[in-house]
Amino acid sequence: MSRMRIDDVEIREADIFEILLDNFPDMIHSIDEKGRIIYTNRTAERLLGYARDELLTMNIRQIYAPEILKALEKGFTDLKKRGDKTVESLLQAKDGTKIPVEIRSFSIYDDSGHFLRTFSILRDIRPIKELQQSLIHAGRLAAIGELASGVAHDINNPLTVILLSNEMVIRDLGKASPPEATHIERAIGHSHDVQRASKSIQKLADHLRNFSRGMVEKTEPVDLAASLSDALFITNSKITKIGGSVFNTVEPGMFFTNGCPNHIEQVLVNLIGNACDAMDGLPTRELHIGIVPANRNGTDMWQCDIRDTGPGIPPEIREEIFQSFFTTKEKGKGTGLGLSISRAIVRDHKGDIELVTELGKGSTFSVFLPRLANPAA
Repeated sequence: MSRMRIDDVEIREADIFEILLDNFPDMIHSIDEKGRIIYTNRTAERLLGYARDELLTMNIRQIYAPEILKALEKGFTDLKKRGDKTVESLLQAKDGTKIPVEIRSFSIYDDSGHFLRTFSILRDIRPIKELQQSLIHAGRLAAIGELASGVAHDINNPLTVILLSNEMVIRDLGKASPPEATHIERAIGHSHDVQRASKSIQKLADHLRNFSRGMVEKTEPVDLAASLSDALFITNSKITKIGGSVFNTVEPGMFFTNGCPNHIEQVLVNLIGNACDAMDGLPTRELHIGIVPANRNGTDMWQCDIRDTGPGIPPEIREEIFQSFFTTKEKGKGTGLGLSISRAIVRDHKGDIELVTELGKGSTFSVFLPRLANPAA
């Protein structure tokens, strides 16, 4: 048997390996083909609150959150076939605490290729998730700061209508002595103008308030057409500023996914804003938006395309654009967070973002989100 000496103490290599695994900063477990836990390290005890003896009597399904058990079954089946897998998942500790983790798993087979067990390293990513939420909120604040420059114009127009209409109402009613039907009708017409303009301001204020709120992890059916409409409303001043034209083929009430409406709206705002920046100053400034059904890895998805007529993205930076703090904009005009935050949000929604671009012809960012049947149907 192989042995080594440390400080004059003879130790087996197997013992050294056991010590390393036990003191590894990430949780480690091994699972047999029936899902029973057959090995775990001390970190698992600290993370989950179970004693190791308890864990070694449990099935893997008992330490994962109930809401992801269906995905766990599918992932375990895939792992046994494929041999390795890296995913994000959700553990549930003994006290009920939900713990997001990144899992890197490997399958172990015998000489005849029969599956024996898995070996998995699970990293607690709560600090990363907290940082991600901070970055997402920072991205929203950056978008609000940019949006604020166009808000004055959007508010002043309806306010002007309100002020003039009210002045005319007062003038018409003042002339009616005794009141005449003509003056009354005109006053009512002006009142309707006041109402419409006031609702326009109210809608803008509501969007600003909702968009700037902290993020709440609440999943619900999301109407993608409505999210697009709201994103276009928020970015309208930017589109108008560059003289852009919007071609939106998305019909309302047809495209639904599960998720957080504010999160999805932020992704669309980021992508539309980037498209406007790319087209600014060019002869052709067209924004084409559409949603089509797609299938990715056996999952029914919606593919939401946002295509611009900008200069395209050079090959050497096409991977870098999704990295945090990477930007091609001038200093002071971009945080470099928009695309990295957008991809993180979409992946949290079990989707992804892909880029198709051609120099001199523009870029298309495709957002893939799981398809949900119309909840009202």
